[in-house]
Amino acid sequence: MRFVARLLSAAAMAAACAPLFAQEVNLRFSADSPPSNIKVQAFQRWADLAKQKSDGRINIRVFPSAQLYNDVNAIPAVSAGTVDMAAPPSSLLTSVVPASAVFELPSLWGVSYEQYRKLVEGPFGTQLAKDYESKLGVKVIGYYNIGSWVWGTTTKARLIVKPADFQNLKIRVVGNPLVERTLKAFGAQPTQLAWPEVPTALLQGVIDGLETTLSGLDSVKGWELTKNLTFSNHKYLPYVVIMNKRAWDKISPDLQKVLLETMDESRKWQDSEVEKLNAPALERFKSNGARVEMLGPKELKAFTDAAMPAEQAFLESSGLAAPAALALKSIGRE
Repeated sequence: MRFVARLLSAAAMAAACAPLFAQEVNLRFSADSPPSNIKVQAFQRWADLAKQKSDGRINIRVFPSAQLYNDVNAIPAVSAGTVDMAAPPSSLLTSVVPASAVFELPSLWGVSYEQYRKLVEGPFGTQLAKDYESKLGVKVIGYYNIGSWVWGTTTKARLIVKPADFQNLKIRVVGNPLVERTLKAFGAQPTQLAWPEVPTALLQGVIDGLETTLSGLDSVKGWELTKNLTFSNHKYLPYVVIMNKRAWDKISPDLQKVLLETMDESRKWQDSEVEKLNAPALERFKSNGARVEMLGPKELKAFTDAAMPAEQAFLESSGLAAPAALALKSIGRE
């Protein structure tokens, strides 16, 4: 009888554990950039890796080109659970976690990629992730970046080579109030627009230019939209991979581990790929008739110096002096 009881107990335990090990996870990932964007390619690589390394149990379906939501609307959608995942830029998260603005401090312009990783992986980034999670009801899976930043203007506007060249230009921004103050310090008129609206706005003259990543502008044939391109490479901006917390908690620990490890693997792949895009992308702009200006450290410093009064005023009014000091300390720029 004891032997039979043990058999029944073992069978019951196996039955209880079976759903855990047989779990299948189906997730929807909202992206507002097209499939040609290196960011979306990294999302898809993550989906492929997760499926492969979970033996088919994790299925992430990436919806590009704002098929579900643009990045602005994806944030509350992930919080509510109407979509499982998204990767909005940190600038769009400033209204929820104001310290997100710190990534775009002019005093951080010109940092190396290694310094940027210290920001997101050190004390500053760790606290930021906790704030996102507590205020949004999400799990932060990791951070992507999509490479070098540029300023682009239309053929009717000026090529940006010095701060005064921004005077009276309508420049598209994404949501960080610090960026708005910075552009106003240059004499520009910041204009809020979601990415899917940008190409038409440039073609119709609603805006005169934008700041964005070279890879992003290249992916939409930016030379047809902006005939002046300034390779400033002035900042690294994280795209924060957030997942609905309730959806995350339903996933077994073994599959959670797969999601985290494969996301980081796809991030490293993207990091290696995105830098390879710069030279051929710049050549495409030139060969298609765009004027291209390369800013060195000395030229970039002129922009940083011009923006410092705006930065100081922003830090004083926002109460972000402490997070800014922590960020600067983490990369040796106290």
